Amino acid sequence: MLTIRPAEVDDAPAIARVHVDTWRSSYGGIVPQTYLDSMTVQNRTFVWVRLLERRGQATCTLVSEDHDRRVIAFVSGGPLRHRDARYQAEISSLYVLRGHQRENHGRRLFLAASNRLARAGLKGLFVRVLADNPARAFYESLGGEVVAETVREFAGKPLKELGYGWPETPTYE
Repeated sequence: MLTIRPAEVDDAPAIARVHVDTWRSSYGGIVPQTYLDSMTVQNRTFVWVRLLERRGQATCTLVSEDHDRRVIAFVSGGPLRHRDARYQAEISSLYVLRGHQRENHGRRLFLAASNRLARAGLKGLFVRVLADNPARAFYESLGGEVVAETVREFAGKPLKELGYGWPETPTYE
């Protein structure tokens, strides 16, 4: 059974664990190992506590739990963090632990966050993804189209990021 619920500040350590574990398992060989090694559950917990404490009306962080009520995936989104007249909403993070991928956690989290962002009145949805990330197909399967390309540095290594867009924030029943 998949349980999706709004994240609480007390979830910050579990969200941080998913964040760090997923980056290390998904981006090895893509992102420099020094960058991955610098990510710790402790420093990510601090970041997530701050983010969860200052959530606004148009922002959301949701978690997905397994049958033992352990957080195994999360999504975070809100208003677009850069200027682009085509989009008002952005999903900034969506991570599922490797052992639980392809169990619908990511899809259900994406759809739940998208619904919340649309209800908040944000039109058009944007997501950034590393170009070498094999999970890009996930966003394509949800109707996202590549609408932007940029380069971002990780530990001195430039990596291409793609921006996927939906002209209207998708809503789902």
